[in-house]
Amino acid sequence: MLPLLRGWCKDGTMTVWLKLLTLGFLLISSACVSAGTKAIKDAGVVSQIEVGKSTRSDVVALLGYPLAAAHKDQGLGEVTWHYYFATAYPNATAFIPVVKAYTRNLNETTRVLSVTFNKNGTVKALDQEQIPLPVQQVDPTGKKS
Repeated sequence: MLPLLRGWCKDGTMTVWLKLLTLGFLLISSACVSAGTKAIKDAGVVSQIEVGKSTRSDVVALLGYPLAAAHKDQGLGEVTWHYYFATAYPNATAFIPVVKAYTRNLNETTRVLSVTFNKNGTVKALDQEQIPLPVQQVDPTGKKS
């Protein structure tokens, strides 16, 4: 009999260990979390924003409203909109009870898109970067690593 089929009982039901294995796989594969404006990951969407041509309403139509905005009050009337998209997923060590207390068990990556508008409301500059963020792990003694 094939090793994979040994988990099935003669009546066609799954044994307990095969149920646990299936449940564990589903939990591990669904452990990724993301938040923010997902459209900034799509190069096709971002390439539609043209410096000197696209307006605020064009950007809102493509990406929605920003999560943050910065006004540069130097008499220029410039505004920079910041869009973020963060993804976090666990390492394999996150599922080992004793090991996860001493190791970094979460990877997080943040993508940032900054769109600067001039006083006329057209795009002056576009900047995109991806930042792998370090996640601070606290050990059981209370010290930050």
